[in-house]
Amino acid sequence: MRNLVLGLDTSNYTTSVAVTDAQTKEILADERVLLTVKPGEKGLRQSDALFQHWNNLPELLERVLPEYGARIAAVAASDKPRAQEGSYMPVFTAGVNAARMLAAQCGAQLVFCSHQEGHIRAAAYGSDVDPDAGETILAAHLSGGTLELVLRNADGTCSVAGGTKDISYGQLLDRMGVELGYPFPAGKSIDDLACSYAPEGLKNPFSRVFTQKTYLNLSGLETQLKSAIFDTGLTGEAAAYFAMERIAESFCTIADEALAETGASRMLVTGGVACSRFLRNYCKDKNYVFGDARLCSDNAVGVSLFGGARCR
Repeated sequence: MRNLVLGLDTSNYTTSVAVTDAQTKEILADERVLLTVKPGEKGLRQSDALFQHWNNLPELLERVLPEYGARIAAVAASDKPRAQEGSYMPVFTAGVNAARMLAAQCGAQLVFCSHQEGHIRAAAYGSDVDPDAGETILAAHLSGGTLELVLRNADGTCSVAGGTKDISYGQLLDRMGVELGYPFPAGKSIDDLACSYAPEGLKNPFSRVFTQKTYLNLSGLETQLKSAIFDTGLTGEAAAYFAMERIAESFCTIADEALAETGASRMLVTGGVACSRFLRNYCKDKNYVFGDARLCSDNAVGVSLFGGARCR
């Protein structure tokens, strides 16, 4: 019986392949590999990331196709960052072209969605948020290069409801981590440092993040962090804790404002930064729905689930 969906996602820093059951939505396979960033560097050029995706995809597909290939009914891939006109990033062409070849070979249906849609679907998995219920979903997409509050409509289109005016939380944490000597991406390292530190009544030395309704600016906090690390001798643990405190505080400010403005009862939170233990603990009393931490970071599960919802 051909009832499975193969999902592919080739984002800026992760190559992902997943298989789900179109009928039961069971996750049968979730394979990923992080792209390699040279020590001391703070990212990858699109051409370098694309090259790595093409090298990674065969290995990941070899892990899943021998067992599930004969039952593939649809192949789904993320083809752009967001479900908005003009949204484009070269890295996604790796997954798109691989999906086209696989669908043709398998005689399977071919489905495309945005990377952001995949994040929303993956985060909603296992919760009572249903992307196919015909309702508008208010979601926060917090990842390495994205800090957006979006209204995801019943037809899958999205409109921006808030976010950053400059850099994202992920960029701030990655840059901070690299400055402290951690490999890129450094978000988890900073989160671990923050969770291990006890402030013992010390006042946060960083100014509050500037917010205006549902938008914020993080460049000021980045400047303060650089000064603290290089000029004041603040320990890495303390810098991480106080930076995460300002990040969590600012997120709650714009998220609560978005809830009030839209009239939504809750907010779905996804993206790599949503894996943060510090952020989750800080927000534990809020009307936020955090997805399973493993399904918040870049993956192809949500893309595969989207394909299952569209599978004929």
